[in-house]
Amino acid sequence: MSRILIRVAAYEPPEPHYYDPPGVFRLTLRWIGFEGLLDSAFEQIRLYARADMVVSLRLLRALADIAATTPSREFRADLAERGRRIVAGCAERLGEHELRQMRRRLEMLESIATAALD
Repeated sequence: MSRILIRVAAYEPPEPHYYDPPGVFRLTLRWIGFEGLLDSAFEQIRLYARADMVVSLRLLRALADIAATTPSREFRADLAERGRRIVAGCAERLGEHELRQMRRRLEMLESIATAALD
């Protein structure tokens, strides 16, 4: 999923309006957008992984991979916020040892997200 989102984040969304020559409007297609794709790809997994450190660490890694490749500051900020939500959800169910590992991974994600890529 992260590989697909890496590709999507690199492209401008398609135009929503389609025309036939010579400019006759035909239809509008709404694009789900990057945030919608992130929700579809990760949100349900995040909710079910709150008690699973391994899955939560992998989610944080996927978010960091995506953040490292997208030039959009807005997308990187959204990815960091999602990482914070993963750690916050796990804080309710995991011990301090597991949370230390997750916080280190979150720090990596946040440093990538705040780097000047664009």
